[in-house]
Amino acid sequence: MATKIDSVRQLIACWERRDIDAVLNCLSDDIEYYWHISSRPVRGKKTMRKFLNNYSGNYEQKRWDIFNYAENGDLLLLEGHEELWDNEHQRTIQQPFMQAFEFRDGLISHWRDYYEPENLALPGSAKAEPQTGN
Repeated sequence: MATKIDSVRQLIACWERRDIDAVLNCLSDDIEYYWHISSRPVRGKKTMRKFLNNYSGNYEQKRWDIFNYAENGDLLLLEGHEELWDNEHQRTIQQPFMQAFEFRDGLISHWRDYYEPENLALPGSAKAEPQTGN
């Protein structure tokens, strides 16, 4: 049986292959995802698929590294760093993050990202967010 950290590492490997169907297979049907804490959640696999398609059009994940993690029941907390390529503005974004994953029946049912959204915005511009399509 896979541990929670193994499940998230599997999700990361699927995302690195750009396999959105495999990413969605790691998630419960009623997934609730907060891209960042002040955003509205993405709810359900259909909306998550739209979000991931839009996100992958805007950003290319170059690295997604986990430094530390802690588990408490069905909750997994991660600390790490990601490197993104911003396709529109042709620039690299370095992003430290915290993530919280809640599991139900071996699948991720809630996913929250905590980072500085200003890192995604160009200097002097508003925050950048991929559209969810809802």
